[in-house]
Amino acid sequence: MSFRQIASAHHRENLRYHNGLPDGWNRDRFRQLCVCYAQIRGASAQCIRTLEIIIDMISPCAFRDPSQEPFCYARQETLIAGRGLTDRTIHNHERELEAIGLIERRLGANGARCKRKGLGLFLTPALNLIPEMRDADVRSKAEKKEHDALRGDRSRLYRYVKHSLAVLASLPCPPEGFDELMARFRSWPRADKLKYMSVDGLRSHVQAVHDLWKWIEIHIAKPGEISGEPEACFGCHIQDQIEEKILSCNVDGEATMPSAKTTEPDCSGLESNHPAVIEPRKAQKLPRVNNRTLYELASSELRMHIDIAGGGDQKFCPTLYAIETGVWSRLSEIGTNISAWHAATDRLTLMGAILAGVITDARLSDPKLPPVVNPGGYLRGMVQAEERGDLNLIASFMGLLARRAREEEQALRSDGAPPANALTRAW
Repeated sequence: MSFRQIASAHHRENLRYHNGLPDGWNRDRFRQLCVCYAQIRGASAQCIRTLEIIIDMISPCAFRDPSQEPFCYARQETLIAGRGLTDRTIHNHERELEAIGLIERRLGANGARCKRKGLGLFLTPALNLIPEMRDADVRSKAEKKEHDALRGDRSRLYRYVKHSLAVLASLPCPPEGFDELMARFRSWPRADKLKYMSVDGLRSHVQAVHDLWKWIEIHIAKPGEISGEPEACFGCHIQDQIEEKILSCNVDGEATMPSAKTTEPDCSGLESNHPAVIEPRKAQKLPRVNNRTLYELASSELRMHIDIAGGGDQKFCPTLYAIETGVWSRLSEIGTNISAWHAATDRLTLMGAILAGVITDARLSDPKLPPVVNPGGYLRGMVQAEERGDLNLIASFMGLLARRAREEEQALRSDGAPPANALTRAW
C-alpha cells in the first residue's frame, strides 16, 4: 500500500458523520434547541451566549449537508466580541460545552484554529444529539408545568388552611393536637422558596398540606355551608339566593364583615401567597349561590375537574377548594393562561373569578351564540369590562340558569317524561 493510500484511509477513519437537521429545521431552530438543552444541563448565561455566537458564525448550509461538518474557526478574541470577558473565561466555556456534549474541540498547538486545516469548534456532536435534546426539552417542559401546577395548589391550600386554623383558634376548646398543627403550619416554606424545590419535594409537600387541610375540614365543615371557608366571620359570597348587593371581598377570597371579629393564627415568618390590595375598589355585584348550584351549572368537563380536585369521588356539594381548583384546571385545559386567571381573581375577587370561569366554560358550548375562539381572551374581556364598569355577572349567571333549565327540559322530553313546567301546571 502506498503512502497516499495509507493517508487516504487514515483520513476516512477520522471523518465524523451526521444526518443533518430534521426536515423543516433551520439553523435558528437548532440554536434554540441547543440553548434549551444547555440551560437544562446547568450552563451559565455567559456560556450559553458563547454557544450562540459560535453557532451564528457557522454558515446555515453547513448544518444541512451531511457531507461536511459545521465548525467555527474564529479566534477567542472574536468570541469575546467586546463582552468584557477574558480568554480564560472563553476557554472554560468551550470546555463546559464540550463536557455536556454540544461541541468537539479539534484545535492545533496552543489552541490554534484554522479553516484550511479544519481546526476549530465542531457542532457535529450537537447534531447527533438532537433526539436526546428534544426528549430532554419535552421532559423539562412537563416538569415545569407540573411544578407550576403544584405551586398553584399549594397557594390555594395555604389560604384555606390559614383561614381554617383561624376558626379553630377562635373556638373555646380547640381540638386535640391543635398546637402541633400550628407548628407544622409555621414550618412550611415561604411562597418565594417553592420555586427552588424539586418536583418530588414539592409534590410531597403539597400532599402533606392537602392531608392537613382534609383533617381540618372534618372539624369545621358543617352541612349546608361551604366547607373549607371559615364559619360566620369568614363566610364567603356563595349563598342560597340571588341578591343585588354582596359583601366586598379581597383577593384572598375572604369576606369583609366589619361586625365579625376573629383572631388570626400567628403566621410570623411566613409570607402571604397573594399580594395585598393596594387601593380599595368597589366590589363587583355577584349572585349568591351555593356550592351545589355551581356544581349543577358546570359542564360535564368542569364537573370532572371538580371531582378530581375533591378527591376523585362525585360530590354534588363540593368544597370551595375543589371548585376553585377545578375551575382553574378546566380553564387551563381549554387554553387559558395563568396570568388571565390571576387578573380575574385580582379584579373580580375569588368568587367573581370562579363564576366568570364557569360562565367562560359554558360559553364554549352555547349553541345560540358564536363560538369562543380564545377562552383566555374572553376571560380577560370580562375583566376589562369590569374595569369599565360594564360587567354584569348577575345577568350572565341568570342567563346560564335559564340555559341549564332549557337543557334539562329537553332531556326530560327526549326521555318521554313530561317537562317540569307541565307538572307544575298540573298541580
